[in-house]
Formats: sequence, structure tokens, C-alpha cells
Amino acid sequence: MSVFRITLSLTLVGAISLSAAPVGSQTPDAVAPVAGTSGAAVPAVATTANASSTKAAETANETAPIFSFHLAVTPTGREVDSFAVPNSVSVIEEIEDRPVNTAADLLLTEPGVDVNGVGANQTRPIIRGQRGQRVLFLEDGLLVNNPRRQADFGEITGVVDLDRVRAVEVVRGPASVLYGSGAIGGVLNLITHQPPTGGGALTGSLGLRASSADDQRKASANIAGSSERWSYRLDASSRDASDYDAPAGRFGQVTLDDDTRVFDSGVDDDTVSGALLFQASDRQTVSLRSSRYRAGETGFGFVDPALIEPNFDGTKTRIFYPYQDFDRHTLRWSGAGFEGGPASTFDLNVYRQSNERELAFDADINIGPIFGGAPPSSIEIDTLNFTDLDTLGARGIATRGFGTSNLLTYGFDYTDDDLLNTDRADTVITFRFPFPPSVIGVIPGFTCVDFVPPFECQFLDQDSVPNTPNARHQSRGLFAQDEIWATKRLKLVAGARYQEVETRAQPTAGLDVAGLDFDDQQVVGALNVLYAVSDSLHLNATYGTAFRSPNIVERLFNGITPEGSGFQLLNPALESETSKDFDFGVKFRKRNGHFEAAYFRNRINNGIIQHFLRPEEIAALPAGLRETIERARLSFVVQQRNVDRTEIDGVELAAGYRLDNGISFGGNYTHLNSQRIDSSNPPTGDTPSDKANLYVRYEPQRRRWVVEYRLRHNGEQNAVLEPGDPVPVVGEKLPAFTVHSLSGFATVAESGRLSHRLGVVIDNLTDELYAEFTNIGSFRPQIGRNVIVSYRLGLH
Repeated sequence: MSVFRITLSLTLVGAISLSAAPVGSQTPDAVAPVAGTSGAAVPAVATTANASSTKAAETANETAPIFSFHLAVTPTGREVDSFAVPNSVSVIEEIEDRPVNTAADLLLTEPGVDVNGVGANQTRPIIRGQRGQRVLFLEDGLLVNNPRRQADFGEITGVVDLDRVRAVEVVRGPASVLYGSGAIGGVLNLITHQPPTGGGALTGSLGLRASSADDQRKASANIAGSSERWSYRLDASSRDASDYDAPAGRFGQVTLDDDTRVFDSGVDDDTVSGALLFQASDRQTVSLRSSRYRAGETGFGFVDPALIEPNFDGTKTRIFYPYQDFDRHTLRWSGAGFEGGPASTFDLNVYRQSNERELAFDADINIGPIFGGAPPSSIEIDTLNFTDLDTLGARGIATRGFGTSNLLTYGFDYTDDDLLNTDRADTVITFRFPFPPSVIGVIPGFTCVDFVPPFECQFLDQDSVPNTPNARHQSRGLFAQDEIWATKRLKLVAGARYQEVETRAQPTAGLDVAGLDFDDQQVVGALNVLYAVSDSLHLNATYGTAFRSPNIVERLFNGITPEGSGFQLLNPALESETSKDFDFGVKFRKRNGHFEAAYFRNRINNGIIQHFLRPEEIAALPAGLRETIERARLSFVVQQRNVDRTEIDGVELAAGYRLDNGISFGGNYTHLNSQRIDSSNPPTGDTPSDKANLYVRYEPQRRRWVVEYRLRHNGEQNAVLEPGDPVPVVGEKLPAFTVHSLSGFATVAESGRLSHRLGVVIDNLTDELYAEFTNIGSFRPQIGRNVIVSYRLGLH
């Protein structure tokens, strides 16, 4: 079965400009560094298309409001009008008027994108049905993902505070040529604010935000300034969010009679960052960026199982992070205007990244009475994982123009991840008796209490053997991409990458790491075609291959799964995923409107899935391992395995229109289907096959105030299960849900260089009980009706 996906979306902040000059009018020889772009590639082609579009936009502003004109960096490695790239890309700016917690939250109303996780900082993106390690998460074009995260979760976007982000770019579809392993589903790139250049007055802002459902309070501030050659920017923020309440209601087979607390959904965190830039010459800059993120206790969210499980037996599990620290330091040199050499522009980034965190899993398991008439006995499991991951990385990218119709982009990237991993597990088995246990004699290994009821015998087992060995993970890649203007209207983009990935298990106390060294080499390529039928209508087609090397957790994790209900077996035989992707699209835009459509088909070979072992497979495990699993009363045993092929197909549509009086409206609809060739089970978890977004917005031309209504709808979906797979608590049919929101922002006062802006957002307006599909397995419902009030004082 193929997947047919349609996304109809109108987003005021979407990537759209007034008009597009023919592709052939661009002049790749003229290149110059562009301030404020991502670290992925500063150079931008100086094009007549950009100049004509900007002039046309200024003219249009004299007569009627238009959609914003946006440039995109991520798809090509340099700033280009997003209308003139053949890829499916979303650009989100004006983030100050979107008071959400993380960058992933911004994606809920975008075409082809969903979100996994709950709470103030635990959300992660899903792009075209792919999530976790199949989506690359970048900050200024540099990798944030690390190989120690669970494969289905990936890195949390909350480690990059939105108050220091200028734009969010999403590439929907593979991007392995420019970005390497992992970009099978797509790329999320957060582009941060850069220091101003050229001298000028001091600028800055102070922001305050409060929300009702999670009792959240957040304060943020920034300041920036520059002299003739030096410039800087400083950012700081602090947030305190409590566990939120989910509303009463019915969702599938789950009914909550009252508002219910979602535990471990809050966080107390803060960010401090700074950037210093030196203008060495008119064409060369050197910059240093540093950021520090600290988060206190936060978790994946859970609801008291007694409220949602009809046959609750007293078993409870909890998983959370006691703390998380994330530091990043980047040194960057950018140059342009080199004559006669191998490159006209060059951009080099060297960075150091440190991520320390603890992950705790607590389980209280009811094992029932050990004989008739006895009180229920229990097992208590408390585990604590400590991870210290240090990353050294570098990325260099250069451009070279050949005449007026050819632009070569090439470069390298390198990462070296050094993982230190420790685990501690305390298991307490408690047998309970209606009489003193001495009556039945001594129980070997148990300590018994004979004096007063309840009469108990306890066995304590302490284990400090890590679930994952210490490891070194290195990746090296070379890439090149050539843009050729074959005719005035036909543009070809061809690229290729060679990458090798090495994983080396390091000496680890209690583990035999012999034979746990792995090497992966891959060559991938892509061919993109864009044909400008007219200045307003572009047709595009792309074909690309991509890959993803198994990470440390997928290959080497051996123990109780992070969600606490199962046991995962290591699999050293795991192979890399590879994919082939076809993408066909059309982009249309006029002064007051735009339309985009894309059909895609992604085939993944050797797709890595979480295989649930059948009873006969569990029975074949070594006796000691079976005893551990049975003693912990775990619900299932899993292993990461390759399957022959998985398929994801879909169609995305995006459209919008704005009237001259400032009213704009639009929406999106998405249909997605995925399958395994050898099974009916989706390859990456449950995602909605139908998704729709609509909005109406009123924004006067001067943008002193704006009012907006949004509707988001996810359609019903069958939970396709293999025999033995656990059935979601909501039932085998994942219910549909609709969420409404209303927002308004206004600049209430201006005095000289100061401005005061107020905002009010009412999210989940109808107080509906629902859960994102990927959060249904453990039923982590979303936040109830939430009123968010924000204030921003700006110094311009």
C-alpha cells in the first residue's frame, strides 16, 4: 500500500516572497558573507533575484500588505530564496509572537511535521513519519544530536532556548549529502541571533511570560552592541514550570473524571549564552559563541495508572532526569572574495560540546501473593544512569563560482564523541506473609521480620554493571554539491558525500567489550531539478539517497528499557539503514498568496525497528537472562533489528492568501501512510495518517497589533500491532482530536527607542483531553486549557 499524504497549510511566517526571477538570472560569481546566517554556511550568492524581489516587496508595501519574504540556509548551505530551492522547506520567523516552550512546539502547525514528548522541555520533532535519530537536530548548522540518546527520542530541542533563536528551518526529506548520517527524515536547524555589525546604538530586550496550566514563570533578557570592528550579544533566561494538569474527559478507552496531574512534566531550567564577533576586514570575520544550559528534575510525564488502567494491579513506573547540563563553545572564521583560489568563500567552525545528565527509573511491581491467603508481594527496582558525553566537532564549507551558471559547494565535517557511562540498579524483592515467616524456615538470601505484622522477607540485589559500555564514536565526511543553471529557467543541483563512522567500545568495569567495535562506510548522492515555468510558478523534483548508522544505544544497550516496562537485548549485528527518496513538487506565489504541493516516496532498506520477542524466542534466551527478566516481571523483551524494507509515501500541500485589509487565512492537510514489507507494523511508531491545520489572522499593515485563531486536527488511526505487541491503553484505535487556540499581540506603547508589547494566548481553548499519537503507548496526555501572558520591553 502506498502512502498518500496531503498538507494544505497557510502560515504567515512561511517561506514566501513577492516574486521569483528566473533561476538563470543568478550570478554565482558574486558572493559575499552574510551577517546573521547559520553556521552551516555564511556565504550567499548575490543574485538579481534577491534584489528584484526585495525591490518588488518594497513597492508592494506601498499599496497592500504581503506575506513575509524569507531566505533559507539549510537546504543549500547558503542563504537562498526558499522559493528558488527544489526542496520542501519551512522557515519560521517572528518567534517572539509564538510563546511556546521549545522549537519542536513551533512545528505543530507546520506541514509534514509532528511532535513527540510532553512538558516544558522534552518535546522532539517528527518529520514525515520519522523521528528520533532519523531527524538531524542542528544549531547554526552544527550537529546537536548525540549517539547516546534512545533511537526513538533523539536529542531534546529544549537545550537551545528559543529566546536566542532568530529563525527555525525545517527540511522535510533526506539531507544526507550536506549533513551526513541521520538525515533520513529531515533536518531541524535553529538559527540563533548574531551580534550586530557596523557600529550603532545599544539594543536589547526584556521578556516576561506566565502560563496558567503549568504555573510557569519565565524571564529572559538580551543586550547587543557593536563598534567599528567588534560586536557582541548576551542572552540569559530562567524558567520555572510545574507539573501540568490534563483536563477531564474521554479519549478512546481512557476516561478521566477530573482534571489529572501529569507528573514529571515540569522543569526548572536556565540558559546563559554570549557571542563575540571581530570584523578582521571587509571580507573576513572571526567569532566566538558560548552557551550554558542547566535543567533540574524533569521527566517524560506519567499519569497515575490507577486512573487509566481498568485492571490496575498496583504496579507503577516512573522515568525522569534528575538533572541535565549542556554546554557548547564554537569558534568560527568566515571569509569571502578570494580570487583565483579553490574557493571564493569559506566558512570554518570548530566546536566543543558537553552533555552530562542522569536518567532515573523507579518501578514498584506488584507480583501478587506467593500463596493463597498471603498479602501481595512486590519488587522495587530503582536504577540510575549517568552519562557524560563530550563532543569535539568541526565543519568547513566553501563555494566556488565558475562563470555565471555554475556554483560548486564543497566541504567536510567531523565529530568525535567520547562517552562515559555508569549505571546503578537496586532491586528489592519483598515476600509478605499472613504469619511469621520463621514458621516456614529460612529463605536463602532473604532478611525476614518476625516481630510484628506485616510479616516480610526482603532480598536486596545491587548491580553496578552498566547497561551500555563506555565508547568512542567518530564520524568523518566529505561532500560536494554543484548547482548548474542549464538554461535561463532550468536549474540542476547534484551532490555526493562519502562518510565513515566508527564505534569503539572502551574498557568498562563489569563488561566484556571484546568484539564490540564497528565500522560503517557509505556513499550517498542526490539530484535536484527546478524548472521555473514563470516568475510565479516553479516545478521541482528530487531524488536522493541517505543513510543512518546505528547508534550506541541501538547496538549495545542491554537492560531494562528507559520506559521501564521491558527489557532490551543488545544486537552487535545491526547494520546501517539506507534510503531512497523521490520528491516531486510545485510552488506558486503571487503578491498576496502562495501555494505549494509535494509528493514524496521514501524507501528505507535495513530499517531498524524495535522487535518484540515472541514467547518461543524468550524461552531460547540464556537461563540467567530469563531469570532476570522473570524476576523483574517485565511486560516484554525487545531487540533492535533490521527489516528488509520500510516504505513511507505522502503528499503535502501548503496554501495561503492575504487580503489588502490585513486579513489572512489558510490551512494545511496531511495524509501519511507507512508500512513494512514483511509486516503490517509501521517502522517508526504511530503517526497520524491525516492531519489538518487552519488559521485566520488579522494584522494591520504596521503590525502594531495582531489577532489570530488556529485549529489543529489529527484524524483517527488504527494502532497496527503485531502478535504479542502491547495494546495502547486507549485501545487499538487511536482517537482523533481537535485543538483550538486564540492569540493576540499588541505594541501598547512606544517612546523613543523603547517599545512595550503585550501578548495573550489561550491554547486548547475547549479544554479537550487528548494525547499526541506517539505519546499514547504510555498515555501521556497534553496540557489542558492554558492561558499564556507575555510582555516584552524592547530597546531598538
